Amino acid sequence: MKVVYSDLHRSHVPGDVVENGVSRPSRDVPERMDAMLRAVKQAGLEVVGAADHGLEALSAVHSAEYLSFLASAYGEWKGSDLPGRVVPAAFETRPEAYRDSWSIVARAGFHLRDQITPVGEGTWDAAYWAAQTAITAADLVVNGERQVYALCRPSGHHAGPDYGGGATYLNNAAIAARRLAADGKRIAIVDLDVHHGNGTQDIFWDDANIFFASIHRSPVNYYPHFTGFREEMGGMSAEGANMNHPLAKDGGDEEYLVGAEAILDAALEHNPAAVVVSLGFDALASDPAKGLSVTEEAFEKLGRLLGGVSLPVMLVQEGGYDPKSLQHVAARFLDGFCSLR
Repeated sequence: MKVVYSDLHRSHVPGDVVENGVSRPSRDVPERMDAMLRAVKQAGLEVVGAADHGLEALSAVHSAEYLSFLASAYGEWKGSDLPGRVVPAAFETRPEAYRDSWSIVARAGFHLRDQITPVGEGTWDAAYWAAQTAITAADLVVNGERQVYALCRPSGHHAGPDYGGGATYLNNAAIAARRLAADGKRIAIVDLDVHHGNGTQDIFWDDANIFFASIHRSPVNYYPHFTGFREEMGGMSAEGANMNHPLAKDGGDEEYLVGAEAILDAALEHNPAAVVVSLGFDALASDPAKGLSVTEEAFEKLGRLLGGVSLPVMLVQEGGYDPKSLQHVAARFLDGFCSLR
């Protein structure tokens, strides 16, 4: 299996963020990728660099206004003599309210949905190359690879058509899926991160060709709070192409694995040409996300489940924030995933 990686993710250094009114260090640190890269090398997998495919594939998922904002926000913020990084102070999410003439503060409050998603000096470069990592991996699948792993940082599944959130900026999995869906192919996305992939759901809500299924801790009192409920099944033109499988807090191995198998089965029933997996390790019991209390053993079983899929499978890295366990859980997952090669 080929693993796509870019060292340019290191330019994104979020620093301190604010969640639920409390300041804390961001969990999305460059060392996350170091741990996963060690797991990849431990597994003996081939690492290839990301190629630059430009903005076209990004524009197929995200609005021009949002991409322009991400690329220029930090410079405009500093040019307005504002301190630190770009962090919204007030929020407006109604699309009809948007004005091109808004200040950088106003546009930050439209395009960023929380205060754990700051834009710093190197954020755009890191997000851009995370997306290029996903595009490169998707092209490997198009060219015949059966299993590919995109080591993306920052993660992406909370980023929607014109917004970022949940420490994500560009939706890497969605960009890859749209790339794979060229010529009308049906694609399935399976999201295994502990948080609901609200951005991915939003992007494909009305797209019947892209089936999206997510298993996650219930959004009741848990990020992203507003989406991820069972009754969300897709828009009028794509009803049934969206599936959510929320679990109770600390659900544990059995509930997580049974749910993962259920959403994978549903995805395969969509008859896709390939499966994109939003792979998060933050359901691990030791992860600071404190969501589902899943063990490393369960992630190895999850790897075997996904590795047994007969279709092309593209893994896209999402969350996973426990620095002490991340390498070990990633290695266990890869042991399972690659065991059937």
